[in-house]
Amino acid sequence: SRGLKTLVSVLSERHRVFVMAPSSNRSAVSHCIKMNEPLELVRISDDFYTCSGFPADCVINGLKSGIFPKIDVVVAGINYGANIGTDIIYSGTCGAARQGSLYKVPSIAVSLEHPKAWEAKEEEYNFENLARFVLENLEALVGLSSTESPLTFINVNGISCQEYKGMKIVKQIAERDYGDQVKLEKTEKGYKSHFIMGRSQTYGGDLCDYRISEDGYVAVAVMATLPVCV
Repeated sequence: SRGLKTLVSVLSERHRVFVMAPSSNRSAVSHCIKMNEPLELVRISDDFYTCSGFPADCVINGLKSGIFPKIDVVVAGINYGANIGTDIIYSGTCGAARQGSLYKVPSIAVSLEHPKAWEAKEEEYNFENLARFVLENLEALVGLSSTESPLTFINVNGISCQEYKGMKIVKQIAERDYGDQVKLEKTEKGYKSHFIMGRSQTYGGDLCDYRISEDGYVAVAVMATLPVCV
């Protein structure tokens, strides 16, 4: 994806970057991994591989296979579209960062929204600005994460624009109602079920990640890697 290529290009200006990327689109796969079949790791170029598994599989193989040397930071993204609020549950980008955190490597998920949301095409997204934000603030973002208990990873969201107003660490994340529907199609054996995502409604107030990102700031959320008892 263009978001990944842009992030790699920008981070490579100061760092050696190793890439283990899904071989095809893996939207909304959360923390899914493939356990019962071998994965195909294809070398695209030096330090750049694709993986036939899911985002979490990419991190597992990037950190545990021995293909790459010791990794200092896991950065997942830049995702095409936001991963804020309720999105974090479903996000493969966040699943990759969470997996890195479980291995006690500082991990960051990065996602970019567009003012036109799903109506915008990928080429309309300004990935460069958010990639440069990550480059310029990488040390600070790593410092916000924790590789000791309680483990945390960092979730970064921005809106596609020419210039950000700054960065804000969010106090809460949004609750999103996607307006999901299911359409049934009758078959001889029963039904085929077609998932249909509706138009999202977002709630959470002025301090949530959604509102901060929408207002032109980069929203940075420190996320618990493991479930938290309340």
